[in-house]
Amino acid sequence: MANISSSDILCATASYHGRTIASFTSSGFSSLTDVLSAVRAAVGSVVGLVELSVLNTSRGWRERRSLFIKPQAPGVQLTLAL
Repeated sequence: MANISSSDILCATASYHGRTIASFTSSGFSSLTDVLSAVRAAVGSVVGLVELSVLNTSRGWRERRSLFIKPQAPGVQLTLAL
């Protein structure tokens, strides 16, 4: 796995069925797990196989991964008894 420093500038692109669904350039990530969390938040309600490309412009490497994004569990609504 490639190294990531919080000062590195990363470009991430996520594609679903050949269509770009999220793309951003940012810094402040300290691990690939941080990048994956940001991508998961960016793709919203997409479920299925997503192709991810991460380019580290500061260190000159690119990594491609296939991710399966499963549906998020529905939230639980709490009510207060009066």
